[in-house]
Amino acid sequence: MQPTQRGSQQQMPPTPALVFDVPKLDTFLTRFEQALAEHWPHSVLSYSFKTNSLPWLLSYMRQRGIWAEVVSDTEYELALALGYTPDRIIFNGPIKGRDRLWAAMLQGTVVNLDAKREVEWAAALARQQPETPLAVGLRVNWDVNEYCPGESTSDGADSRFGFSPASGELDAAISTLRDAGIQIAGLHMHRNSLTQSVDVFRAAATVARDLISSRGLELDWVDIGGGFFGAEQGHPTFADYVLAIREVLEEVIDPARTRLVVEPGASLVAVPLEFHASVLDVKQVKDHTFVVTDASRTNIDPLFRRKRPFQYDLETNATHTRPLQTIGGYTCMEDDRLMDIEDEPALEIGDRIVFYKVGGYTMCYQSKFFIEFPPAVYIRTHEEELILVREKPSVSEYLQGQQWIPAGDHINAAANGKSQWLAPHL
Repeated sequence: MQPTQRGSQQQMPPTPALVFDVPKLDTFLTRFEQALAEHWPHSVLSYSFKTNSLPWLLSYMRQRGIWAEVVSDTEYELALALGYTPDRIIFNGPIKGRDRLWAAMLQGTVVNLDAKREVEWAAALARQQPETPLAVGLRVNWDVNEYCPGESTSDGADSRFGFSPASGELDAAISTLRDAGIQIAGLHMHRNSLTQSVDVFRAAATVARDLISSRGLELDWVDIGGGFFGAEQGHPTFADYVLAIREVLEEVIDPARTRLVVEPGASLVAVPLEFHASVLDVKQVKDHTFVVTDASRTNIDPLFRRKRPFQYDLETNATHTRPLQTIGGYTCMEDDRLMDIEDEPALEIGDRIVFYKVGGYTMCYQSKFFIEFPPAVYIRTHEEELILVREKPSVSEYLQGQQWIPAGDHINAAANGKSQWLAPHL
């Protein structure tokens, strides 16, 4: 039985709505900052844009001194538009464009190469500007199952990212870059894992340690990646991760000289985000009670993969319970069912449900328009004031920039042999 809440005095938004709890967000940021300050002061805490790219959130991270971690030209340009300077951006991913890569290398960005074409482009830039000192990192392709069996998130053990030491591609990249006069300044060790175990990060550090030693690398940074676990209570803590990484890497590098780069995403923002929904209808089908809401799995589980139950509160004045209620979404899909609740207050039209810990990737994976536009987003301040930071889009905003045939013009357009795509009339 999940906890319920009745008669809360906390300010509530119109539904449906997402609410970022700023005090919780601050708590997670502070914990990671303290872990790094205690165990690796010469470090970089960056935030993974792809996890949740709400402009308010990205700006808030910048104001807190958190760097941007981006994996595309588009994310890089978004970071610049929001006030990040190039020297406070971590540039990863396999789809960098040549011009953006060159600009980043010249402007002091921490660049980790992930594709062979990037290696060739970097070498070409060095040949064009032989007097300009250039430095890059390389993402390492390593087998997480070899060190932590069963931790791989892919169907097979192998990852498609980075350069493999076993196949010789890592050494080939190092050779190409060194021949061009480029410093190998960093290693990028990120691997996704199933459990966010400390052992996975210890393994990443072990692979990095062995490469640093065997390849004679003198690094400015080791980017351990993301995938940390951000629990409200208990272990592992952020300090557990950083300490385990340091215990391995300090065998071959000086933490006072070489920066540790971390790229948390969901571990910072998953817990602080809530989804607020209202009950729209209650239907009895045989002995089954369906509760229809203005929420949907497309809002809080857009890939329909979640197996564990949602944490939630109920806002209701009900005086009796029902043995089983199926909480459903507003879409036309039969499998848009969020959860079953047992022996809970009998929900009625107008009651509310608050879903907790839904901030990891949910907003990024939402469609721009599927039956409904994405909901409004609020922040809850330390003073428990709600502030609207993103309005629900309107139809006119959705149509802005689109191309379509205005009503009544399609017959004339066809008769005149014109293209079916005409400028919108807004």
